[in-house]
Amino acid sequence: MQTIDISKHLRFRGEADYNLNFKGNLNPHRIFREWNFKELALDETNQYTTYIDGTSAVALADGGITLTTAATTDKCCSYAFGGLFVRATKNPTVEFKFQIDDIANVAINAVLNDATTEASGVLPFLIDGTTITDAVTNGVGFAFDTKQSTDRFYIVNCNANTNAGTLLTAVQAPFAAATNITVRVALDTAGNALYHYNGKAVGYKALAVATTGLFAPYIGIRNNNASAHVLKLRYVRLWEDA
Repeated sequence: MQTIDISKHLRFRGEADYNLNFKGNLNPHRIFREWNFKELALDETNQYTTYIDGTSAVALADGGITLTTAATTDKCCSYAFGGLFVRATKNPTVEFKFQIDDIANVAINAVLNDATTEASGVLPFLIDGTTITDAVTNGVGFAFDTKQSTDRFYIVNCNANTNAGTLLTAVQAPFAAATNITVRVALDTAGNALYHYNGKAVGYKALAVATTGLFAPYIGIRNNNASAHVLKLRYVRLWEDA
């Protein structure tokens, strides 16, 4: 017996839950890429660029990859798609699903940026108190830093070296150790950004980035004390206009 559940999502049950039940091009007007990290090597031949500071590590893991910082203050471990770039003029959207073992003494970035920090030990966005600093010319996404005044995610952006950020509420962005979260940021052709956290819209920034540059998906963590942190990246999804 086959049944269909229709609510927010369309789901086929019975044999259709695991047998192919749809054929054809899902959307001929959008290019979709997805990385689940189950079989691909972690190297530039697969459009990945890792930054390891000599004592941190990036490795394949069950259900994703792990980014592990060294047990040393201010050590970074990051993962970017150095061979893959998108433009704001193509309406790009990027989505990350991840969790981290401990939300104390750590900084996290999940962003689209202009790739200037792929091979450095500096995260694109850092927050100290309520002051946001950036290491990019243009970038947009989510940032969390326990050096900030309130331990919650910010939505951040940088347009031609001018940055801004908005602190999300605990209701908008619940965050706990060892718990998956999903963040998504979408750009339109004018460089405006729409942010989603766990599937819900949490912010909008007009002219978040300049539209002339190239952007790469990037995720990274920085250790704020002498205990290692482990981030598990479940997947990365990227859409853009064909």
